[in-house]
Amino acid sequence: MENQQKILKVFQLIRLLNTPPSKDVPQLIRRLDSSKSAVYRDLKVLKSLGYPIETDDKNRKSLLFTIPKSGDGVLSLTDIDYLQSFLEKEQSNSVLAKSILDKFNLSLNLIPLADALPQLHRNHVLQIIRIGITTNSCLRLHRYRSLTSNTTKDRLVEPLEITEDERYLIAWDVDKKGQRQFKIERIEDAEVLDLHVTSGRVASPMDLFGLTGDDWQRVRLKLSNTAHHLLLEEFPLSRPFTKIVNNQIIFDGMVRNWKGVGRFVLGLPGEIEVLEPEGFRGYLRERIEKF
Repeated sequence: MENQQKILKVFQLIRLLNTPPSKDVPQLIRRLDSSKSAVYRDLKVLKSLGYPIETDDKNRKSLLFTIPKSGDGVLSLTDIDYLQSFLEKEQSNSVLAKSILDKFNLSLNLIPLADALPQLHRNHVLQIIRIGITTNSCLRLHRYRSLTSNTTKDRLVEPLEITEDERYLIAWDVDKKGQRQFKIERIEDAEVLDLHVTSGRVASPMDLFGLTGDDWQRVRLKLSNTAHHLLLEEFPLSRPFTKIVNNQIIFDGMVRNWKGVGRFVLGLPGEIEVLEPEGFRGYLRERIEKF
């Protein structure tokens, strides 16, 4: 486990250095939640692996190469093949060609590993959560980032289930004494504890926005094309509840909490009209006033 965490830290460092703007060591320490010595050690590891790290006049660090992922001017596969072939032919006679080819190969072969980090981290966390659920064991979620309370701290939970789309862990929060949803991507790490989940504890039903509550409540919304596409993209399970009625896109579904659907509506001002109920309109007005 310790070696795996070290590898993850190195991949995180690669991704930070390859994402503009350049960053100084204090910034890297904060973003990685590491010590100064650990950051310098990992920078040394990257250099030994052949990563070309550049330091500017303000001691900010970055990788020398960045591959654009979209937009005009991006090299096609044909362009890449031609450049590789040309550099391979010239490298025996040109030190510069060999140097460029080395950097070129690093760009193509190593950066995809850094780009795969989010999925690697997500799978790592999901694996630990599944062990907790299977063995009926409590979990410690390390440095969970809560957008609601704007805090980052460890959470002691009794894992109950993972949502169908694998975006959330449904668990009993031991400190808050209630069921909560924890977004997988906001969990920095997880640890299986030698504590058992309370006998008979089961997950309460969730709505398609990932929230639980005491009762189901009906919500009808009129969506613009933009809101419709975003709804299906972010919440695929909403598709059966979205229909075309009199040339209007209508969402007609049941929710257990105003908070989840409310976040979606408030995030798209002017794109959604609330048809019913009045209680949901009142909730939105209160949120807007607080904002």
